[in-house]
Amino acid sequence: MRSYRKDIDGLRALAVLPITFFHAGIPGFSGGFIGVDVFFVISGFLITAIIARDLSARRFSYADFYERRIRRIFPALAGMLLFSLAAAYFLLLPSELPDFGASVVGTVVFVSNFVFYKQSGYFDGAADEKPLLHTWSLGIEEQFYIIFPVLLFLILRFAPRYARQVIALCAGLSLAACIYITPIGGSAAFYLIPTRAWELLAGSLIALGAVPKIAPAFWRAALSGAGIALIIAAIVLFNSETRFPGTAALLPVAGSALVIAYGEGTATARLLSLRPLTFIGLISYSLYLWHWPLIVFGRDLGLLDGRIGPAIAIVLLSIAAGYLSYRFVETPFRNRSLFSRQRIYRLATVGAAILLGWGFSYQYSNGLRSRFSPQLLAFDDGQYDFSSKREACLSVTGTADPARACVFGGKTATKALWGDSHGLELAVALGNAAHPLRSITYSSCPPALDFDQPGRPDCTAHNALVARYLIDHPEIHNVVIVAHYTAYLKVPGFQPGFVKTVDMLVGAGKSVVIIGPTPGENTRNVPRRLARSGHYLVPRSDYLERQKQVIAMLGVLQAKGAKVIWPSDYFCDAAHCRVTLDGKPILFDEHHLSMTAARYLADRIAPLIEHGDTEDALPHGVSSARGSAPAVGSRHPSME
Repeated sequence: MRSYRKDIDGLRALAVLPITFFHAGIPGFSGGFIGVDVFFVISGFLITAIIARDLSARRFSYADFYERRIRRIFPALAGMLLFSLAAAYFLLLPSELPDFGASVVGTVVFVSNFVFYKQSGYFDGAADEKPLLHTWSLGIEEQFYIIFPVLLFLILRFAPRYARQVIALCAGLSLAACIYITPIGGSAAFYLIPTRAWELLAGSLIALGAVPKIAPAFWRAALSGAGIALIIAAIVLFNSETRFPGTAALLPVAGSALVIAYGEGTATARLLSLRPLTFIGLISYSLYLWHWPLIVFGRDLGLLDGRIGPAIAIVLLSIAAGYLSYRFVETPFRNRSLFSRQRIYRLATVGAAILLGWGFSYQYSNGLRSRFSPQLLAFDDGQYDFSSKREACLSVTGTADPARACVFGGKTATKALWGDSHGLELAVALGNAAHPLRSITYSSCPPALDFDQPGRPDCTAHNALVARYLIDHPEIHNVVIVAHYTAYLKVPGFQPGFVKTVDMLVGAGKSVVIIGPTPGENTRNVPRRLARSGHYLVPRSDYLERQKQVIAMLGVLQAKGAKVIWPSDYFCDAAHCRVTLDGKPILFDEHHLSMTAARYLADRIAPLIEHGDTEDALPHGVSSARGSAPAVGSRHPSME
């Protein structure tokens, strides 16, 4: 029987602490999310070792195995879920409650990874606003534990000589799928077991003795030390822009595998066996369970504002909650003298029924809207203030024929809107019977020729198709360009490609009108921020500072013959930019113009597009080479 290894508890600490620090927003842990991958390798190693040992001794029992899993997983999970269900009633908005209820149901039956995959669509709530998002990894593990014991039993029963080769083949296929799918379907690669199983199977291969034996202490110490270095490198170097899992996940997985395979008896093991680390390792499961809902609900209460003090406080609170859960929930339920198998099964069944019933009640409650005021509901409902034409008219492939793109206002277009997802609402609002408009929009693909947008298949091909279509159709006189410019500024090739697009259109005799950036862009969902905090204004100086690179770029394009319309001229006054219009948000998420705001803006800029008249190269209040731009005029809406 394999002896207890303190260093693996220390490795658990190296997994859970970076996750907690990363989620709390503590600097220096931008890649802390890789802690989950470390957990996967540890789990695969330990579970395979137990199953293989019991199978070889002919004492393996599925009843015993799943009883251990219930004792280990369910009591602490149920405690966290009960707390989250109660907190959700007071803290979650109507738009959030049904999805939360669905996530409770998914968590109880260990399919929350599928639930979050389905909720990961373009216009679903941000991941960091889902209190149970972290349970996706439990879904992966439990699905693995359902499939893997059966697979291992069959292999060891009928082909024991090839056990390592078969497991290695499965791991290789899963890794290949992960690498292939990550660039084209990131959510599927992240949440689903076929592209994550290789991480658990890496631990399985170690448990089955598939890694080379290395006797010299020097090399064992060097390899395990290199494993720690790989994990730390991933924690420090990875960030939200890292394409993950894909090949990037090899770093933490390889690092964890090296520590587990070669760490015993080395300085690495002695380091990981230090009491503070083993303490965190022992409570790591409960700490992992509790840290994320505490962070999400703390953010909903306005307690986490980006400062280091509140971030450290929430980490300490999470550790305290994790310890209490470990001491008073995890430990007692593992005691067979206190809780027999029959009692465990009964309690688990009753607990699951209560949690499922409560979760379903939230899922089908229509958000319990009576909890909130009409104004708050109007803000929250702003998340749904987008065009009903989105699904039909926002292209989902870069090779779609532009001639088949939607036309608004008639059948034969005399103008076109070319852009990413920021253009759809404005295209619907601008199209009219007198001047029908063809909307050619491809999400996350800006109109920049020869630009290869990472993670957006066939973006280059899409823009080439659009360019050819517009040149071949002289009846389209006006071309409106819309994009989320700030999202692409740091990507190599965007600005030269954008300039090339404008040069091509102007050279083809088109009237080119570029719609500038929308005020109020935020890193958080604007309707939800309004619902939680009420009205607020964005200082115009903040908007100008945030958009200064875009303003400079569009100023250059103005000199090349393009005309620029600045939404800030309609949503800002001299001091502030509004984020509401008639009590409704002007954005339906962090940065997309709402349908209400799109109609308001279209009514005012349509004549400028049709007649080619724009007043300023730069937004009001920005100096240009010609001198100061005009002061804010009477056409600006009054501020709310």
